[in-house]
Amino acid sequence: MKILIVQDYLRVGGTERQSLFLARTFTAAGHGAEILTFRPGGHLNDAQHLGDIPVQVLQSFDTGLPLLAPGLMKRIKERAPDIILCMGRTANCYAGFIQRRFPAIPVVATLRTGKTLFPLHYWSLGVVRAVLVNSNWWKRRLLERNFPEERIHVVHNAVLLERNLGEYRRERARMRAEYRIGDQTCLFLNVATFRPGKRHLDLLRVFREMRDRHPDLDWRLWLVGDGKEYHRCKHWVAANGLGTRVRFFHFQHDTLPFYAAADMAVSVSREDSLPNFLIEAQASGLPVVAYDCRGVAETCIPGKTGVILPPGDSEGLLETLSGLIRDPVWRCDLASHAPEFARERFAPGPQAASILNFLESLLNNPA
Repeated sequence: MKILIVQDYLRVGGTERQSLFLARTFTAAGHGAEILTFRPGGHLNDAQHLGDIPVQVLQSFDTGLPLLAPGLMKRIKERAPDIILCMGRTANCYAGFIQRRFPAIPVVATLRTGKTLFPLHYWSLGVVRAVLVNSNWWKRRLLERNFPEERIHVVHNAVLLERNLGEYRRERARMRAEYRIGDQTCLFLNVATFRPGKRHLDLLRVFREMRDRHPDLDWRLWLVGDGKEYHRCKHWVAANGLGTRVRFFHFQHDTLPFYAAADMAVSVSREDSLPNFLIEAQASGLPVVAYDCRGVAETCIPGKTGVILPPGDSEGLLETLSGLIRDPVWRCDLASHAPEFARERFAPGPQAASILNFLESLLNNPA
């Protein structure tokens, strides 16, 4: 089976990393897999991440225009795939057009975003052969809109972070010593692109309030990621006197040291379908605290591996975070269940096999 994965740009997000993972897994299973991108470049477009994955690029240079896909249909015809998998919102805007241009080739659209759908993306869902979603939340939304259930397949994200306990302990000691984080200090971590929907400023306001109300609590917050909100958040932290407690790190190719150093993962994002950050955090032994947005509750066992709060409940978030700082036994209890749950629910092998079996079923049952 020759599989073509269409992706607009190999930036830094979870969807792009899942695309690379699927291409490698499909190839290892004996299938031909390649990636077709609209734009060249991106943090993940290097030998370290690509390995032997073949990548075709449509734009001869990066125009910065995500929807520009010159010669898309011609390139697909040249590659002659057996099946096409569209990943990311931009690529999915073309999925319906691809299916109409190549009716004999099954085109699979995906729903992995928590953002508002582009109209063309939504239109494509009704045209393509099938839709792959990464959360039951999305499946329910599609069923409510009368999409046929047999066209919808749910596969949760695969956890792509390998954990070696010995390595984690060494990294924890090194990172906390390097950044002078004491043994009694509770270190919170957030790994996300700095964009409005991730609500970094909302998170920072909660921590400012916690500092003002509970000055005795010993905590730090690390923010890992890049994006257009990065400098705004950094200036806000300086203006509000949080510079000694909050530290910013740009995009990191290797996030393992940060998960190893942290004690808790926290997110107030309002646009995640199934956030990789919370899955990776639990796989790394971190309990999670997050707002209940779309498929977020599917990433953990509320009350057992983390705490899920109503969206926008800043008061509840503050009480939960301060309570976890004061109660290390509670923290450790949540952390003790997190790795096993994450690695069982989101194991890479079964997730990739489920997608591969689904693609094979589409080829074997053209109707």
